[in-house]
Amino acid sequence: MTDAASAELVKYAANCFLAMKLSYVNSVAELCERFGADIESVTEGMGYDRRIGRSFLKPGPGWGGSCLPKDTSALLQMSESTGFGFELLNAAIAENLAQRDRIIAKIARAVGGNLTDARIGVLGLAFKAGTNDLRDSPALGVASVLCAHGAEVTAYDPAVAEEQPGILVVDSAYRAAKGADAVVVLTEWPEFRRLDWHYMAESMHGDTVLDTRNLLDPDTVLDAGLSWQGIGRPRAVQRATPIVS
Repeated sequence: MTDAASAELVKYAANCFLAMKLSYVNSVAELCERFGADIESVTEGMGYDRRIGRSFLKPGPGWGGSCLPKDTSALLQMSESTGFGFELLNAAIAENLAQRDRIIAKIARAVGGNLTDARIGVLGLAFKAGTNDLRDSPALGVASVLCAHGAEVTAYDPAVAEEQPGILVVDSAYRAAKGADAVVVLTEWPEFRRLDWHYMAESMHGDTVLDTRNLLDPDTVLDAGLSWQGIGRPRAVQRATPIVS
């Protein structure tokens, strides 16, 4: 039990701390790519420190949903109304937007640098697996920016069936991949790990799979003759020769 002002700050401070933790790990993932380190090894090592813990140390296309964007904006505005800038929180919000820009840049490089008329298969639109919530979804945000840059975006999400502006929403991952120059995993639905990636490869026009959630088994994707790229993972896992039985 506490006073009303403290109770309100408990709620905002907790959610904003989680947002800052996610922004931090996305920044560390970027450093991993530049230094040739592996974000999974780095976060595993960090997680052994009980002061840090293992939760909210998964890199991705950014944070979103119904709570974190709303609460970070609210606490920032409340802070500024008192004359306190809260630059640390402001930086976490800016880093979250920068992460989406980095994802867009990765996709552009995968299709030769120009997104205009590129066909992109998107796997996942909800802000996280297990929900159909699209509020401030980083997945939907990335897909929308791709459309704004002239890409043809075909998307599949197990829980989202309604059309989205500029995005063709289909009823299977295989239809999303058909004719795609690149396939991008944006939501961590477990069923994406169980896809027939040989069939996905046959359906695609290009050979790049950008896994922004580090969800897939790279070897499974590589064995299908595709190139796999994660977030903060070694660049060595790119293209492999298909296994011939």
